[in-house]
Amino acid sequence: MSIINEAKKGDSEAFVTLIEQNKTQMYKTAKAILQNEEDVCDAIQEALICTYKNINTLKHEKYFKTWLIRITINKCYDIIEKNGMNNRKIEKEIIYYKGEKSDYESSIDVERALSLVDGDLRTVTILYYYDDISIKNIAKILNIPEGTVKSKLSRAREKLYEILKQEEVNKIG
Repeated sequence: MSIINEAKKGDSEAFVTLIEQNKTQMYKTAKAILQNEEDVCDAIQEALICTYKNINTLKHEKYFKTWLIRITINKCYDIIEKNGMNNRKIEKEIIYYKGEKSDYESSIDVERALSLVDGDLRTVTILYYYDDISIKNIAKILNIPEGTVKSKLSRAREKLYEILKQEEVNKIG
């Protein structure tokens, strides 16, 4: 019997193991969307409660991680709506544009640039680059077509490239 089936049957140790296996992705996703560490913790807590209560509704075990991340994203958006927030940051480095490594690997530069990118583009970028989730799974998580994920990634890369290039010009000038 799989660990997911055990959790579905009420095995709390199995559920804890599942969460342990996915806690880093949950945190990275929540942190990417929410700026405040307290809000991140609240979103994760709410996601865990929702996951625990609804694990029996999961139809296909192979989508557990996708399902869990979607719940986490929804809880983050609930907090944003509740608090009226709209400007989120992320703390990571390494942005690639057109297959070339950017000269900007400072987390401060990337964080600032990502904070200027629209929320939906930022979410897709974070899920793809930092949570290492496939385009197919991002489409499932966000309930959008794969082509839309690809176009959002492309627009986000373009926007980040423009922002970072402008910062370079401003530093020189």
